[in-house]
Amino acid sequence: MELVDQDSLAMHLHERCFSMNLHRAWLGEDTATFPLWNLSGQLVGYQQYRPNASKEAKNDPRDGRYFTRLARDRVGVWGLESWSFSDTLFLCEGVFDACKVTWLGFSALAVFSTEVNATTASWLHALRSRRKVVALCDSDRVGLRLAKYAHEHVQLSTWHDVGDAPLEYVNDLCQRFNED
Repeated sequence: MELVDQDSLAMHLHERCFSMNLHRAWLGEDTATFPLWNLSGQLVGYQQYRPNASKEAKNDPRDGRYFTRLARDRVGVWGLESWSFSDTLFLCEGVFDACKVTWLGFSALAVFSTEVNATTASWLHALRSRRKVVALCDSDRVGLRLAKYAHEHVQLSTWHDVGDAPLEYVNDLCQRFNED
């Protein structure tokens, strides 16, 4: 896949269930930048996505497929615009996991790591007192670390993450947890 302009990048994002009408992103020729916000409406970081870049580790992480910058000791998540979509809030590791959930009409936040900082951990624990929180965990061993911030969790077994799973499967999964 060689994306060479903003239109083809926008089409690629759409194919991954990213809605430009709902979510914010700044598009370059080969890079999408997703802003990260805290609950006060402050921009506290960003994640860059380069679909043409290799998944291999690089000497400079800014040259990789994903690069995330978050202000130190700040809570920064992606997906707050979906906050009121459903009674249940779904936690995901990445943007494309969370955008597939929001595409289907459910609230989802991407936290960008299973090793969140202490400030973000406190914030996520506080969320649990306000609403039902379900973690959608990646299929690897590390994916289960996200479960400790939720009332319930599910670890995908057939697909690596929510972003890889078919829409129908994700919809059924979210419906099941949203109805409980």
